[in-house]
Amino acid sequence: MKPKLVIFDWDGTLADTTNPIIETMQLSFRHCGLQAPEADDIRRLIGYSLPQIMQILAPEADYRTHTELIAAYSGHYLNPNNHHMRLFPDALPCLNELKQQGYWLAVATGKGRTGLDQAIRQTDTADFWLATTCASECPSKPAPDMVFKLCDELGLPAAETVVIGDTTFDLDMAANAKTRGIGITTGAHTAAQLQQSPYLTLLNRLSELPDFLASL
Repeated sequence: MKPKLVIFDWDGTLADTTNPIIETMQLSFRHCGLQAPEADDIRRLIGYSLPQIMQILAPEADYRTHTELIAAYSGHYLNPNNHHMRLFPDALPCLNELKQQGYWLAVATGKGRTGLDQAIRQTDTADFWLATTCASECPSKPAPDMVFKLCDELGLPAAETVVIGDTTFDLDMAANAKTRGIGITTGAHTAAQLQQSPYLTLLNRLSELPDFLASL
């Protein structure tokens, strides 16, 4: 069945932000006087909420340190002089084509609301989204709550949606919501990692998405 609503993850799916996230996370740990995590340890967690990531990367730290890490990360990443918010080259053409074909478009991301709103402003994509939600408003992926929130807001059953994401957390969120997930190999998790979760198909780039949806 062809979906009516297409739910996109943001980081690594629409935006080429995997390396900036890793670099900012390492900078935040050094800023707080802690040893910076390895890039691969950060990469595997991208898609979780920021508090979850900090708790996993610094399991022996106390609540105050976790709070300081989150503040340091947010301060660096949300700095207006940090020009890291770059969409993949085929993101806008893909979104334009899907919108013209009548699909409803939404975002479900591990970002907080401030970060998501800034990203949407920086990329001038507000007109595409009928609804957006993030980890500061719902339980983090892979919980299904973000999908349910968007569906409730738009008056659709989850079965009429499809989730597009670059991590197993996105695909597992879709499965937990009893809907379909499409993996894309442009972000944090490799194709081999994505294959460990339920998926409808794996794509190498967003430009492949319109034709695939048309084939359903």
